[in-house]
Amino acid sequence: MFIPRDGHDHVTSPVEKTSAHGRTRRMAEAVCRWCGRLRYELAPAAATFGMTCLGWLHHAAGVAPSSYVGYGLGVAATAGLTWGGLKFKSPVATSLGVASVGTVLNTAIGAVTGPSVPSLIAGGVVTIASYAVYVPWLVKTRHERFNLQIKAAKTAPLPDGMGVNIGQPGVTGDTEEETALRRALVALGVPAVDVSRIVFTDTGWHALVTLPPGKNTSAQAVIAKRQQLQANLDLPGRLRLSEGAQANQLLVRLQTTDPLAGPGIPWPGVGVTSIEQPIPIGIYPDGSEVLIDIVDGHVLIAGGTNKGKSGAVNVLAGNLVACDDVLLAGIDMKPGALELGPWRDNMVALADDPDTARQVLVWLKSEMTRRGKYLSTLRGPKGERVKKWTRKHGKYIVLIIDELAELLRQAPDVASELMTLMQVSRAMGIRIIAATQSPSEQAFGGKGTDTRQQFGVRIGLPVNEPTPINMIMGTGAYGQGWRLDELDLPGKCMVSSERYTAPNEGRCFWISEGQILETSLEHAPAGEDAAEDVRPHPHPHPDPDPEPTPPTPPGGGGPHGGRPVLRAVPVYPDGSRIEENRLPLWRALEKAGPEGLTKGEAVRMGICNHHSSISPWLSQWVGQGWVEETGKRDRSVVFVLSAAQHTPAGETTDDSKESASCPASM
Repeated sequence: MFIPRDGHDHVTSPVEKTSAHGRTRRMAEAVCRWCGRLRYELAPAAATFGMTCLGWLHHAAGVAPSSYVGYGLGVAATAGLTWGGLKFKSPVATSLGVASVGTVLNTAIGAVTGPSVPSLIAGGVVTIASYAVYVPWLVKTRHERFNLQIKAAKTAPLPDGMGVNIGQPGVTGDTEEETALRRALVALGVPAVDVSRIVFTDTGWHALVTLPPGKNTSAQAVIAKRQQLQANLDLPGRLRLSEGAQANQLLVRLQTTDPLAGPGIPWPGVGVTSIEQPIPIGIYPDGSEVLIDIVDGHVLIAGGTNKGKSGAVNVLAGNLVACDDVLLAGIDMKPGALELGPWRDNMVALADDPDTARQVLVWLKSEMTRRGKYLSTLRGPKGERVKKWTRKHGKYIVLIIDELAELLRQAPDVASELMTLMQVSRAMGIRIIAATQSPSEQAFGGKGTDTRQQFGVRIGLPVNEPTPINMIMGTGAYGQGWRLDELDLPGKCMVSSERYTAPNEGRCFWISEGQILETSLEHAPAGEDAAEDVRPHPHPHPDPDPEPTPPTPPGGGGPHGGRPVLRAVPVYPDGSRIEENRLPLWRALEKAGPEGLTKGEAVRMGICNHHSSISPWLSQWVGQGWVEETGKRDRSVVFVLSAAQHTPAGETTDDSKESASCPASM
């Protein structure tokens, strides 16, 4: 019986013995495999250690006087071999003589002294000297063998005898798959230094390959030749390559079966009740769900045309409309809001043109400011300042932008508002889901206002070429395995987020038009203005809008009850937004009418002062044909808006007023 240290009786069970024996056996197998792989590298050390042990065994058995004579003759003979090699300039004889002298001396010292410090020192010196001669020979031999293998692979079938196993870099491995992989790499001109044991899974197999050092034999160089490598491999399945942990390591995956193939995977229905829960948008090959944490950051959905972007957007929208702690808004740049239109009744605002899109973004920016001032008045349990919006403070706001590239093309002036929202609004409970079929630098605002880094969650759908991959998934993503160009079916995706840091292929759910209509009707508000905050803000709350608050629909405006009231955004005749610092001058010109305005009058009105100049603005407007010069007054040039531009910037037509008061119908 075994008494453990804690004092309790314990009998080792047969299961534990079996487990212990199994672990010991597996450990022994691992050691044997390691020694087999490195047997050429370990040969000198093993030989020296073996001769030292023989010397110690001789010492233990007793060394007769005749033995000393034998060791002396051995040293003399090996020394003579060394001298002969030097005399006749034979490198082989010289190397063999030096190694023999060291080995005999090491054995003799071990026999005389037994296990002792002098014997260990002698063994170490002989081992180091052996490697000094052996390593250059081994490297030269391997390089010659590599060249021979490459020539053989390119000119004729490879014989099985070249490279008998893993230990010697060659073309024959432990399994048929490893042999095929080694031969494919040799034919590519990049023979493997080492191939880890291939791991088989339900969908295929994978292995880690160590490549020779060099720029032309790096993992990136092999990845660039993936198609040629797959042709050389000549095995059924889809080959996937990615960089390993080290620069000269290549992770090879061959997928032989695809559990995600076939028709689309039907959407199972709403899976969440709060935005703070992860939203399932699809499944992985192992059956686990692809989860999106919208609370963690803004979401980017990007891919080629007809590759499943609409499905991903609608699955997210279908789950969000069922959340009681979310206000949903949308910008759909397809005329008539063809994509997001079915969710119109579930949204507080839906824009389908540049002007209404500006209104939505300006409202969100104003709401962001109001929420920030509200949070600044709150304190935590220990008196600390509250810096993050949660559902206890009110509803989250989620803005879905369908076709981001088209929005920035038609309204480039909104890029600054969008950038501000993406950089600051997360702390105020505002999230943006942006979808685009044209991932490019312009689609993300250009160099000056690049918004790509603000997307904490990225959903990559199939693309037709590798170029957009790094733009969608991040710098270096292509070499790290985020191969969106290898996704072969619409709806297949790869997700990068705090939850998913490694590339893994999944497939988004397919949601039908009937499911969209049914979900929209089921979760539509009872009345036009039925949306209410989970917890209304205390009044009075900070209002950053310097203008008078316009009339609001029944129930109030904004997230503290009812739908937001969106006022028209002043724009130039070409549709671009009027900058805030230029708006007073433009309105003064509108108010002046045919009488016009001079620079001096603008100074007296407080629009500018003597230290600032409005000349560049006026010159630009004159060049655009929006403003005309009509003589002089008091020695100053009079500027008048052109005849077609006398509608005040703050006024709207009856149709625009009706649209602004009912943003859900935009």
